[in-house]
Amino acid sequence: MPRHPGACRGMPWQSAGMPRHAVACRGKMLALLWQFKIYKTDVQVSHEATTLAEQLKDFSFIVSLVVWYDILFQINVVSKSLQSPDIDLSKCTEMLKKCCTFLKEYRNTGFKSAISTAKELAEELEVEPVFKATKRIRFVKRQADETARDEPIVSPEKKFEVEFFNSLLDATLISVNERFEQFNEYSDCWSFLYNIKQIPEKPDLVKLCSDLQLKLTVNSKSDIDGCMLCDELISLKSFLPDQNVATPAYVLNFIKDRNLQELYPNVWIAFRILLTIPVTVASGERSFSKLKLIKTYLRSTISQSRLTNLATLSIENEIAENMDFERLIRSSPM
Repeated sequence: MPRHPGACRGMPWQSAGMPRHAVACRGKMLALLWQFKIYKTDVQVSHEATTLAEQLKDFSFIVSLVVWYDILFQINVVSKSLQSPDIDLSKCTEMLKKCCTFLKEYRNTGFKSAISTAKELAEELEVEPVFKATKRIRFVKRQADETARDEPIVSPEKKFEVEFFNSLLDATLISVNERFEQFNEYSDCWSFLYNIKQIPEKPDLVKLCSDLQLKLTVNSKSDIDGCMLCDELISLKSFLPDQNVATPAYVLNFIKDRNLQELYPNVWIAFRILLTIPVTVASGERSFSKLKLIKTYLRSTISQSRLTNLATLSIENEIAENMDFERLIRSSPM
């Protein structure tokens, strides 16, 4: 066992789940070990260890560990799946939807089950399964113009449910729902490209390609042609090897290895955009963007002034399109 407790260096969402479960199962042993290791070193440290041991044996703390574990275990399953290189957007959306459903059901019925599990752990730790009142209930005098008032929560168990359990589940649901809406929006536009071997019939495919064209249109200019993309997908499907799944990365490498970029320009552009969409994973709260990685790589080889000039050209693209670059190159000093 290490001499000092170390910080969790993994992803914030997933790294918090298993340590809490381990402490919940072995809380008493952990507290006693801390006291035993530092008891004779310093009186103040020994007192802090004793206080920590008492807090670890508090029943409300055990219930909070059970609740955290139930939530984080479910989210960790989704998080691990989202980090798989073979998963597609439709599967991501479906898993997040099921995770939201679980959290909604857990908010309604999970508190009682968490208390039941916590009581079993409390028996193992020899802890009294009772919520302790933390402070005296304060009653606020009602003013004359007030029609009603919120009665203070007298029961410590009900207070714990309202202030900890409900607020925690509400915050978690908001966070997961936000990701579900983002993935659902991406799925509506891009999901049909995740397996060309199973693209829909042509009428439906034309509509999907047209919707994608509109999504990629800025100032009446689009990166792709929806009708041409539909024809290219149907043509490319017949040339792909006989296999059940043709992932975007596989299709892109297939086109690149055979130098088919000029024959399938819209597919080439669409799949490159698809594979550079930033993806936020629930386990880390970080944005892993391929575009950011490319930008970081370019910054190491391009000076800041050149990056500024390139940004100016990109912003003033309408003016740049009308400029005669050959004349400017000839007139510029070498």
